[in-house]
Amino acid sequence: MSFSYRSIVMLLSVIIFASLLKLAFFAVPKDSTAPMLNAQEVRQDLYALLDQIEQHSAFYALTPDKASPQLKYMASLIVEQYQDMTPNDRFAAEITKLLNSLKDPGAQVHDFDDQSGDLPLTLRPLNDQWLALDSSNSPINNDFPFVTHIDGLPMSKWVAASQAYLPEPAKQSQEMQLPWLKKLNLLREDLGLSIKPHVLITLINDDLQTQQVTLALPSHEPQAQLAASNQEDKTQDMSVFEFINQLSQFERSEFQDVPHQLETVNNTTVKLKISDLYAFELDRDLQQELLKGMTHPLLIIDLRDASGFSPKLLTLLSRYQDADLNNTLAPNVMGFAHYRRSPELRNDYLQPLNFKPLDAIEYSVPRLKSLTRNLPSVDEDKFSPWYIRTKPAVTPEGRNRLALLVSPKCRQECEWISYRTKSWSRANLIGEKTSGDFARQYHFKLPNSGLDIRFSSSLTYDAQGKLLSGAGTEPDIWLPQNSDIQWQGLVSLVRSAKPKTQIIHTSQPTKLAQAKLN
Repeated sequence: MSFSYRSIVMLLSVIIFASLLKLAFFAVPKDSTAPMLNAQEVRQDLYALLDQIEQHSAFYALTPDKASPQLKYMASLIVEQYQDMTPNDRFAAEITKLLNSLKDPGAQVHDFDDQSGDLPLTLRPLNDQWLALDSSNSPINNDFPFVTHIDGLPMSKWVAASQAYLPEPAKQSQEMQLPWLKKLNLLREDLGLSIKPHVLITLINDDLQTQQVTLALPSHEPQAQLAASNQEDKTQDMSVFEFINQLSQFERSEFQDVPHQLETVNNTTVKLKISDLYAFELDRDLQQELLKGMTHPLLIIDLRDASGFSPKLLTLLSRYQDADLNNTLAPNVMGFAHYRRSPELRNDYLQPLNFKPLDAIEYSVPRLKSLTRNLPSVDEDKFSPWYIRTKPAVTPEGRNRLALLVSPKCRQECEWISYRTKSWSRANLIGEKTSGDFARQYHFKLPNSGLDIRFSSSLTYDAQGKLLSGAGTEPDIWLPQNSDIQWQGLVSLVRSAKPKTQIIHTSQPTKLAQAKLN
């Protein structure tokens, strides 16, 4: 029996199409996270976690003699405490606390479904008090706007309990505390309180009068969620075509339009929000918005959620810097870095972070030795050779001002922007202290819980050899982070800020606006 050319092509097409359907079926995301773990699974995941930390964590390698016994002790406490079935979200919380002992701002736990009861109100810090707000951000009681106690315990106890889930640089950040303060039942377990379907809130007013309110907790209805999950599994084969259609329409997020545009605050001030530094590098329109904003006497840039390793924004903002006439040895050096050695990492691991090997710098051997003489001695079996990052070759321009809003969520290249602009006389940092997260991350999944674990695999130092990773940058003007910033009031804060030390400038052409702030 012979087949025609057309029959063969049709047969191959059917086989290929059937293969694509099968691949699409396997590619459909599945909820592989176990809802409960037994004691053996907990021990296995902890063993895998400690092994990965010892091999790949840069912060662990800084002080292994101290970190190793501490991690093993914390792991033994978890094993001792959870002898029976352990909810996955509870195990994730314990892993979060264990990772925080590394003091690594990049340590994170992902891919778990938090089923613990949430606080049925929104907390917002106001000076030394906490506002109790409803879902529309209005006080739950206008006559008693502040909350002093939850379940009979003062707010200070709940704040201290929430800080256990934060890395060292973020423990004092009100913004970082809020998501953990929301996890009521999780903190109840930590504080030794019973789990109830309601919560008792104590409110207070300016006259120190109090009132107690009992609020019901929102129900998660796990059975309904499980039924919906089972139904989704049954219909998964039938939705393959829909999945393929979604793949065909998929767009990378960095190529999507960024909605942030220049906004006017007053006749001398404009503001701009930038969150994705990779998207900024590819968005010519947003870059033009920034350049337009730099012609105004004061430009405010909101970087509270900024991340990514693109150097484009720092390069453009370097027009606000001062001319450095004092550092004749290394006027162009911004900092140094090295990464945790690993067989699977190539020697260009830090290139995306804009670092290059020391031997790529065209300096003489004596000069290189002078540059690196203050760098700490390291174990060469654990860390790579040193890499160097140089400052953008940009000439300072103008006399106008720059204000940057920052927070602990300002990470990666945003950390460099915060660190660099901190010393500029015409720039002010406003907000909360950054976390010091400069690093590339190593990530992996735990075998039983399915938790996605991430931590820093590189360390960053300044030009003088001081460790920057995990240190964070203090703002010039402290401002708690919330969504309703009064922009005109922020301008007043910038105007009243203590002047920074002025660095003598060389004679440079002035291209930016020279107007004074009103």
